[in-house]
Amino acid sequence: MKTSILEFILKNKEPVSEPSIREHLRNKHGVVDQSTINKHMHNLKDLRCIELISPKESRRNYWDVTTPINLKNIRHEFYELQINKYEKSINLILMELGCGKYSPYWLRHYIQLLILTSYFDACLELDIERIHQGINSMYITSRGSYLHQRINNLLKICYSAFIKYYSDFKISENEFRIAMLELPGECMSYNKEWLSKWFKDTLPGVPEELPKIIFETKLSGIKEIPKKIPDEINAEDFIRYMLNTISLIIEYDWNYNHSKDDLLLEHFFNHDRVLRVDSDDEHYYIKKLFANQALPTGSIQPDNLLLREKEFADLKLASEIIIKYKQPAKFSDVSDNLDEVYQAVVRCASYYQKNPNESELS
Repeated sequence: MKTSILEFILKNKEPVSEPSIREHLRNKHGVVDQSTINKHMHNLKDLRCIELISPKESRRNYWDVTTPINLKNIRHEFYELQINKYEKSINLILMELGCGKYSPYWLRHYIQLLILTSYFDACLELDIERIHQGINSMYITSRGSYLHQRINNLLKICYSAFIKYYSDFKISENEFRIAMLELPGECMSYNKEWLSKWFKDTLPGVPEELPKIIFETKLSGIKEIPKKIPDEINAEDFIRYMLNTISLIIEYDWNYNHSKDDLLLEHFFNHDRVLRVDSDDEHYYIKKLFANQALPTGSIQPDNLLLREKEFADLKLASEIIIKYKQPAKFSDVSDNLDEVYQAVVRCASYYQKNPNESELS
């Protein structure tokens, strides 16, 4: 009976009243004894699976699943209940991502939480930051391994040259490394004064010529360095090596940001396959999603949304899943027709492309 109560609460978008729960149990299980129902309700509350809500405008008690903690306890106590199949559960997880509701980025993760059990479980047990750290570690040892090692080697010789030839340089090698890796990729779009001040404040002693060249060239057409990195460089080569290092860091960051979602998807799909909980829908979705990569590509990253052929094909694929699972309601309530649902999804995506600073679309 407890599982039935949880299913009823999760299926409802809003908190549910005790009378509606009693009616549900009477219709489904023939249970009418209020004391029995109350016992189950309060047991679930004690397990922290549900929360008691008492709106000021009503004398009735309402119950709801309101936090990831509730979901985690439901998963532990009632593992047979597929909580990732409920819109309420998925929305609670997606709140942790912090992206605009109904945006293309939000929708991709919604679909993946819906059909990949292990991804949902990982998001439930770990915060999103820890998941991203894990994906970053995977990237470093796979697709990004060459650039990662080359950047590390370049940072070492650049630091050695800096402390050798520029006496004003006072920070440690670790501080130097962190500063270089945190140099924003958008720095080339900032004005020359901002860029000069950043280097002066962050890397005291840096030659003034360095930010000037970055601003003027946008790191395009800079003189390349040898493929084999030397053990040390002279003062004349310092700026050239710094420019190439910064360029590689920006390239690495761009590649990672455009690969991390695919790496995450691959990892949890393979995890489901190992555990034999993979579904036909997973195979279909991933096969088509990766096939779409052959199309001209933009981005669904919240801070760099650009819809091109691949992104529209991905939205069409998401619309198929929406039709089958009848969620999220924002789109599934539009119609049972695939084209109409797809057009609703595209309208939301286009809105975010035109209004990138919006955090949520009602």
